[in-house]
Amino acid sequence: MAGGVYILVLLVLLATVGRLSVPRRERTPLRTWTLRDGYYNIRRGLAVLGAHGPSYPALHEAARPVAQRRS
Repeated sequence: MAGGVYILVLLVLLATVGRLSVPRRERTPLRTWTLRDGYYNIRRGLAVLGAHGPSYPALHEAARPVAQRRS
C-alpha cells in the first residue's frame, strides 16, 4: 500500500513538473486531461529533471584511456 502511494506521488510530481515546463498559453487544462496527456507530462517532467541532474566528471574521466587523461 505504501509503495503504491509513493509511486502515485512520484507520478503526480513528475506530471506537475512537466506541465509547468510548458508555456501557460499552450497548457492543456487539467479538467480535459486524458491518460495520454498525463503520460506526456510525466515524460516531459523526467526530461526536465534529467537535464538538471548532477553530472559526474570523475566518471567520464575514468572512462577515457590512460594516455588521454589529464594529470
